[in-house]
Amino acid sequence: MKTKQKDSRNSVDSYMDLIRRFPLKPIRSDDEHARASQIVSELIGRDLDTGAGDYLDTLIVLVNQYEDAHHAISEAMTPQQALRAIMEFNGLSQADIGRLVGSESAISMFLAGDRGLSKAQIKKLSERFRVDAAIFID
Repeated sequence: MKTKQKDSRNSVDSYMDLIRRFPLKPIRSDDEHARASQIVSELIGRDLDTGAGDYLDTLIVLVNQYEDAHHAISEAMTPQQALRAIMEFNGLSQADIGRLVGSESAISMFLAGDRGLSKAQIKKLSERFRVDAAIFID
């Protein structure tokens, strides 16, 4: 029985430590979004106790709400504009995206409008940035 109480107490402690670091409230600026995204990156994929897991789940919702309201990709954008918006929002260079998909020259040619992306490259981008693959297709 004491182990369960200790686990519960540790869960509350981890949750409160994270709340002190970044309170769970609506995100109102790009700076707050960057800080929240950094915390999400640090926590995601780790073995978290219940408190930290609940915090992460809620912070992801807040980050997604901010992104939907302020950085949504419009259907009116070309695939190149959509990728540029994703790059700008995530602070990534053309070389960073090239490394992600396995070809910097392919990204350069895509952004210049000289060629499309392969199915594999589109899949990597859509999975990494959690966007619909259709935004990268003309």
